[in-house]
Amino acid sequence: MENNINENQTKSEEIKIKKNTLYIGVGVLALIIAVIFFFVFKKKNDSETIAGTMKKDSTTLVKDSAKITTDSAKTPINYDEYGEEGAPFSEYRVIANSLALPNGKLNFGDKVYVDDSRSNDSRKVVFLDNPYTNKNATTYEFDGSSFISDYQFDEYKKNFSLAPFSDLASGVKKILLEDNYSNGNKYTITQNADRAKSSVAFGDYDGDGLKDVAVILDNNEKQISRILIICTNSATKLPYTAFSENYTDKMRINSFRKGASVIMNSDGLVSSPQDGIIGNAEDLKIAIIYDSGLQKFKTYYQE
Repeated sequence: MENNINENQTKSEEIKIKKNTLYIGVGVLALIIAVIFFFVFKKKNDSETIAGTMKKDSTTLVKDSAKITTDSAKTPINYDEYGEEGAPFSEYRVIANSLALPNGKLNFGDKVYVDDSRSNDSRKVVFLDNPYTNKNATTYEFDGSSFISDYQFDEYKKNFSLAPFSDLASGVKKILLEDNYSNGNKYTITQNADRAKSSVAFGDYDGDGLKDVAVILDNNEKQISRILIICTNSATKLPYTAFSENYTDKMRINSFRKGASVIMNSDGLVSSPQDGIIGNAEDLKIAIIYDSGLQKFKTYYQE
């Protein structure tokens, strides 16, 4: 009987131990679950906090950026006399004999300041006073051919000091300075007074009733010439290069009138349909005449 009692006590203790073990296991599991939930919840809150902070900072950054942009737009740029920071003004010189003003005139060689943003090749908006120092300077509008860049002015004066070059229209003079390079050769206006007399010829070469001019440019090193015929646009009245040709000898030119006797791929002399140019060199004589049908200048050899 005593053995039965001891056996029952042993079983009771085993059951008690198992229950305690179960309780401990459940407690440990609950603790683990609680820890997991704690970290998950904490991480979520931290993420939301960071996201909120980033969103706030981003909003602040955008706001500050917009403020900076607005402030920059209101900040004026101060340009110096040399036009730094992309200044829209350039120095030019007057190359017309004179230009009328409401209370006076501009003379050849006078310096002006051109508003590049409001000007083009045909029209120039100019200031008489330096706009960098006089913010209230008055503007005037003139024909663009009446001006040349300040850095080109000294060369301009040298090239057009002799008659008849000095009497050419300012637009024609600008073309002669620009159209002076061809096939690797640089051509210049003669500085010899005698040669100048046979280097310019006037006439209505394209038959439109407007005065045109033919000019010789020379390359003295190679003793060669280039002939330009500069006509006038009937609508704008501006000059343009209608003909250009290079020759392997020094040329001289003079003009003839419509109806003059010339050879035009004919056995004998015929009447010229237009004003034209005779070009002479050591072993060459040509006539240059505009063909209205073909709308181009043609060269005819004269015997």
